[in-house]
Amino acid sequence: MIGDYASMSASSIADRPARSAGGPAKVALVPMTFGLGLGLGMGSFTGGALQSIYPYVAGTLATSSDHALWTLTYFLVHWALGIALMPWFSKKFGLKRLFILAMITLAASCFMAIVVKSLMLMLIARSIQGISAGILVPLVQTLLLTNYPKRHQTLATALWSNIMLIPFFLGPAFGGWLATNYSWLDIFWLAIPMCAVAVALVQISLPADKPTSRPPKFDIVGLILLWPGLIALQIVLDQGEQFGWFRSVFISHVALLAAVLLVLFVIWELFEPVPLLQLRYLARRNFGFGLLLLCLGWSIFVGWSSILPLWSETDLGYNGWWGGVLLVPLAATAIPMAAMMSRLTKLFSLRLLAVFCFLIYASAYALAFFDPEVGLSATVISELIQGIAVGMLFVPLTMIVLSDAAPEELAIASTTSNFIRVSSANLGVTLLTTLWQRETAHIQDNMRGDMPHAATQAWIDRMQHHGLSHDSVIALLDHQAHIVAETWSLDNALRLSAYLCVGAALMALVLLRAPRRQ
Repeated sequence: MIGDYASMSASSIADRPARSAGGPAKVALVPMTFGLGLGLGMGSFTGGALQSIYPYVAGTLATSSDHALWTLTYFLVHWALGIALMPWFSKKFGLKRLFILAMITLAASCFMAIVVKSLMLMLIARSIQGISAGILVPLVQTLLLTNYPKRHQTLATALWSNIMLIPFFLGPAFGGWLATNYSWLDIFWLAIPMCAVAVALVQISLPADKPTSRPPKFDIVGLILLWPGLIALQIVLDQGEQFGWFRSVFISHVALLAAVLLVLFVIWELFEPVPLLQLRYLARRNFGFGLLLLCLGWSIFVGWSSILPLWSETDLGYNGWWGGVLLVPLAATAIPMAAMMSRLTKLFSLRLLAVFCFLIYASAYALAFFDPEVGLSATVISELIQGIAVGMLFVPLTMIVLSDAAPEELAIASTTSNFIRVSSANLGVTLLTTLWQRETAHIQDNMRGDMPHAATQAWIDRMQHHGLSHDSVIALLDHQAHIVAETWSLDNALRLSAYLCVGAALMALVLLRAPRRQ
């Protein structure tokens, strides 16, 4: 990546011709890059910065930390929806105008998040933020690849991937710093002027590209089936544990509604001439199995990135800043590894790189351990190793997924794969959180039954001798048992994640086919 920067001559960073509806036009490459990068970064930052501050969010919205976690899951589900909507909207408005509209919508939704005081309205604001941020992901990639010279398109891809992912690594620490020193709502106050700067830079650097032809028919039936189906599924995932899953009539009815809508969506998309998502590609071997592995790696990563800060704050007593710092070691190894992938794909086969990626994932989860007495330092080594795997995840599996797509199929194939991958993150967050909570309750029940009565009573008497009331001592004992149970539960979930990644490595070795073109 450094070599790519060094090779850019003065002529490379000057104005470059670009395709537009009105013919060739000049593009100011440097301000365009800063503007697009700032816009994409703000979209990802508004999503990732809340990952370490759920207790602060819960306090402002008068809800629990578990409910505050919905501010991430609703963002992610609408992030995926924005990715699916981007191709049609780009044909309707043009790439430049769509970028400006997305940034204005993102800024407006950030202001809405600042002024609302209820969880429901905050989820609406986060949903709008998610759609805007989702549109920006493929839109910025398209604008960079369209306007960069061909010899620097590897650099453009590296810039795009790092700008999109860095806020998820560093955003939680910065969001935690704002929450502990000022207010977590300053995340949105910061995003608003940055959105304005991004709009100004793109406005002066890119020519107008208003489409000259009408866009294709919009798949409105597909959207009507998909959107409420996703919301119903998200309600089940977010509130299932609270209501007792399918023992609850409410959860059973919402789950049935989600299943009916999503099954009808699949059937409709298979026969729609211009679908939102091309689900027929899932029948292709590399697309289907490669996407399954990509979803597994991404959802486990997002799940752990959400749980670890919450654990450090609720059980270890760290503030939002230190809960966010917990994810910084990921960036220290993920970013350099992502920058190296273009070279590694020339030295090793894509399938072998995918196998190595999941074996590194497995080793990170197998080596990880959590100890309330040691604190966050016990997690650093495993986070550094996991960062290597995260940096390796996207390039080989994305290239495998798209390897059998013809050039005219790449746009819809990329949209479909990105939508499914981003949607899988909610499943990872929900399953890991539910496993953590249920295993914690099971371990804590066993601990109560296994505590020796005499030793426990002696400890209670000693605490009462130091001036604590009987109720205070029992509450303290229960709190300490809960911390130990949650930590043991996390260790069990880590081992399960390691086994899943070993299975994924075997799947990559056996089921993936070497692409005809790499």
